[in-house]
Amino acid sequence: MLDRSINVARVCGMGIALSSLLGGGAHAADLLTKAPPLPYAETDDFWTRPYLFGDLGRTRLKEMGIDIGLTLGNETVGNLSGGNRNTGANAGQLWFGAKFDMAKLAGIQGGTVGLTLVDRFGDNLNSEAGIPALQLTNEVFGRGNILRLTELYYSQKLFNGLVEIKGGRLPVGSDFFFGQCEFINLTFCGGQPGNIQGGYIYNWPVSQWGGVVHYNFAKEFQLSVGVYDSNSNYLTTSDPTIYYLPGVPGSIPGSGVLVPVELVWAPSGPLNGTWRFGGWYDSASTIDGGLPGIITTIPGVGGVPDQNLSDQRGRYGFYESILQRLTVDGPKGQGWYTFLNTTVADHRTSYQDYQIAWGVKHTGTFAWRPDDEVGFAVGTTHVNSNALSPNAGGNEIPIEAWYGWQATGWMNLKFDAQYVINPGGRGYNAAGVKTDNAWVLGMRTTVHF
Repeated sequence: MLDRSINVARVCGMGIALSSLLGGGAHAADLLTKAPPLPYAETDDFWTRPYLFGDLGRTRLKEMGIDIGLTLGNETVGNLSGGNRNTGANAGQLWFGAKFDMAKLAGIQGGTVGLTLVDRFGDNLNSEAGIPALQLTNEVFGRGNILRLTELYYSQKLFNGLVEIKGGRLPVGSDFFFGQCEFINLTFCGGQPGNIQGGYIYNWPVSQWGGVVHYNFAKEFQLSVGVYDSNSNYLTTSDPTIYYLPGVPGSIPGSGVLVPVELVWAPSGPLNGTWRFGGWYDSASTIDGGLPGIITTIPGVGGVPDQNLSDQRGRYGFYESILQRLTVDGPKGQGWYTFLNTTVADHRTSYQDYQIAWGVKHTGTFAWRPDDEVGFAVGTTHVNSNALSPNAGGNEIPIEAWYGWQATGWMNLKFDAQYVINPGGRGYNAAGVKTDNAWVLGMRTTVHF
């Protein structure tokens, strides 16, 4: 039944794109700088309404306190160079979200229940083409082609919104880090600490049990503290049966506690923005594979790098992420925006120990296309100089540009080009063979149902 639903979603998405092109008509945190779909109006026609299937009673449900959404995101990419062969790959996700306003439903002022389900499908271009990149060139791929519970939480605002407490199943990136995801290369998408520390910081769609407190201590300022169960079992796509063997892929280490702390400045006014400064500490002390360690022998396995289990100081890092509007060029969000992300992870335990990304976007590219956009970004991911890899000390440098066409009120198409310099850090694959820089072309399709 699940496979059938995925196939239907794929066919539907491709059919929508084709019908739009032929018809010539006219998607967590800071996920998009672009405004979400407008409330449905009976006068909207097929091309201008914000949802493919129309309102379907969702306006009435929202008035009652139930806000629902269903979105398909799909990325089709192919490499012209890099790796060991030129090929293509397609990956996507079907996303369902619901928020329940407990003030309207149960008279609990400031209470909210949130639910998010994510069903992913498709293939990884890096694997299909043999590109040894550190970061995905189609970011929507990952964490298994399965249906995941991404969010199930209760949130309560107290003291007239001065404090918010939140708990349940949560991705860390729902409340911390920089959540914008308007590019296809993972360097520029989602919570940056999770991009380079994905073994224990789990970005969307993986969730874990956690609790968060947000404290709005001054106008435009917020302090947030979270506590999350740090356990690799959340990454599994089936019931794990293997016990933990240090350095052996697929084995499950013991759990710990992940504690992020973040200060946010959100300047208001026409030139608004979100400036985040924070850090994290994880009590589960292990070292990323590929770093030096004691060589130990495990019966039936042989010599593998020990994860330095005698070192129980944990692991940590720091980050900043800035999203800032630069100009006001129109009434519907038109203007220039920029972002800058920097993450530095504990050099003692991290294979990828820092990442930097900068980019710009303009909404309202042409006067006759006020909802179209253009974007450009450049970044770098560094491999720890102590890593046991020919890529040690190297920097992977992706450059990306795209044009976003708002084809209809409910569908957006982004035509994308990436150039990845030194994939893997120095261009070496797992066999120690040097590969070329990668040219990747792609298209992202976003459909609101």
